[in-house]
Amino acid sequence: MPQAETVAVPKRLPLVIMPENRGESVDYDSRLVNCFMERSQDGVYIYERPGLSEQSRPPAGNAVGRGIYNWRGNIYSIFDDTLYIDGVATAGTVDTTNGVYRFSSSLGGTPRLQLGNGVEAYNYDSGAGLVNITDADFPSSFVKGWAYLDGTTYVMRPDAHIQGSDINDTINWDPLNDILAQIEPDQGMALSKQLVYVVAFKQWTTEIFYDAGNAAGSPLGTVQGAKVDFGCASADSVQDVNGVLVWLASSREAGLQVVSLQRLKAEVISTPAIDRLLQNADIGTIYSWQIKVGSHRFYVLTIKNENLTLAYDLVHKAWHQWTDANGNYFPIVSSTFATNYTALLQHESNGRIYTADMSYATDDGDLIQVDIYTPSFDGGTKRRKQMNLLEIVADQQAGSIMQMRYNDSDYDPKKWSNFRTFDLSQKRPFLTDLGTFTRRAHNFRHRCAVRMPRLAAVEMQIDLGTL
Repeated sequence: MPQAETVAVPKRLPLVIMPENRGESVDYDSRLVNCFMERSQDGVYIYERPGLSEQSRPPAGNAVGRGIYNWRGNIYSIFDDTLYIDGVATAGTVDTTNGVYRFSSSLGGTPRLQLGNGVEAYNYDSGAGLVNITDADFPSSFVKGWAYLDGTTYVMRPDAHIQGSDINDTINWDPLNDILAQIEPDQGMALSKQLVYVVAFKQWTTEIFYDAGNAAGSPLGTVQGAKVDFGCASADSVQDVNGVLVWLASSREAGLQVVSLQRLKAEVISTPAIDRLLQNADIGTIYSWQIKVGSHRFYVLTIKNENLTLAYDLVHKAWHQWTDANGNYFPIVSSTFATNYTALLQHESNGRIYTADMSYATDDGDLIQVDIYTPSFDGGTKRRKQMNLLEIVADQQAGSIMQMRYNDSDYDPKKWSNFRTFDLSQKRPFLTDLGTFTRRAHNFRHRCAVRMPRLAAVEMQIDLGTL
C-alpha cells in the first residue's frame, strides 16, 4: 500500500510582541520600534506610528522647546525664554533653568493662564500680559505642577506644604491657605489633580486631598485610606492622560517603575522587561507627553541620558520603542492639540511645532524606520530546521518595501544576515531558500517614503531535520 505524501504545515510567527529584553539594553530580544499593535475582531495588527509635519516655528529659528498648551483656543508655546501665542512672541521673558513648564488656568473676572517650571511662576492674561507671580505669600520654592479645584489654584513646596491662591485670583495667595502632606515624612516632588481631588506626589508616597470646605486655613482635607505607596522619581514624567495619571514612580522597595492612577487606584503598568530598562537608568533629564491615535492613548516617556523613548498604549496595555530618523530618542518634549483636535508636538531643540497624523509617511521629510524584532523561534524542538519559504501576511501597499534579516546566534550584533527584500505591493510577498537553523530571530524593517501597510504575521514553510 503506497504511503501518503507528507506536506509540511506552515508555521505562523506573530509579529505582535512586547519588549522582552533580558537586561538593561534594548539591543537584545524582541521589541517593536516606531510602530504599535492593535487588536480587532479579526486579529491583531501592527501599524506604523504617526508621522510629523511642521506646523510652525518661532521667528528666531532654532530654539529650545519648554512647553506647549492649548488655552481658550490659542496655542501657547515656550521656546528658550519667550512665550509665544499662535507663533507671535509676547513681551517679557521666562526662566530657562529648569526644563519644561507645566500649565494651568483659572477663571473669575479675568481668566488667567498659569505657567511654572519649579523655579519661577507666571500669570498671563490679555490685559496684563506675562507677569511673574511675586506675591509675598507665594512660595519661594515649589515643585512642578498645578491643581485647580473649586476656584482655588494650588502649588506644593518641596517640604510638602500645599498652598492655595485666593478664589480665582492667582495674583494673590492666602498665607493661611496651607496644608501639609504628612502621612509620611518624605519630600514633595510634583502636584496634579484627578477627578475632584488634589494629588500630591512625594518622594516615596502619594497623598490625596479633597475640598473639605474648611472655614479657616486650607479648604483641603486628606482622603483617608487613599495613600499610594509609590512616589515620584521625576516631576517631568507626570502626565494626565484623559483622567489617568501616569508617572515614573519610585518606592523604597521596588526601585523605578511606571505607575498609573485611575479613580484613585494605583497600578504598576511597566512590565518586568521595562523595569529592567529603568533599573539603573540615569533619569537626570526626563521628558513626557501624550498623544491620542484613533482609539489608542499613548503615554510617552523619554530618558534622554539613556537615549531611549518608550510609548505605552493605555488602551491595549502594550509598550513600544519610538525613535527619530537616526535611531535615537524621539525628540519631543511637550504636546497639546489644535482647535481641530489634531495633535501638536513640540520639538526639543529645533524650535518647531509639528502636527502628528497617521496619514504622514515621514517625520517632516525624514524617513521613519520601523523595526520589528521577533523572539527567537525554535518550533518547540532543538532539531535543525530547513526554512524553505517565508511569507509576510499584510495589506498591499504600492511602493512599500519590507526588508528582512535573521540571526541564528542569540541576537549577537555581529551575526545578523544581510537584508533581503519583500515587495508589499504584491498579494503574497515571500522569500525562499532561507537556510537551516536551530533557533532563529528575525528583524523586519520598513523605511520608505510611503506608509507601511498593516501587518498581521509571518508564515514560515519549515522542514524538520533529523538531528
